[in-house]
Amino acid sequence: MAELTKLYGHTWTISEAAGGGWYAVRRADMSVYGLEHGLSNIRCGATLAELARRLDTETRLENRPWRRVPLTSAP
Repeated sequence: MAELTKLYGHTWTISEAAGGGWYAVRRADMSVYGLEHGLSNIRCGATLAELARRLDTETRLENRPWRRVPLTSAP
């Protein structure tokens, strides 16, 4: 847990789930635009290793350049 907190603790609050497993909640909510690009405010994992993989994926998605795509096609 210390390693995960060291890597992701500046962005996420990481806790053990009451029913088992682990979860991470963003310290600051993600924008609607970020959510539309697959980012999340909460990530869960059955194990710390699984949660670490999901947070790594989230970090990679955050660091990708985003392009705005029109919702409707031009006439």
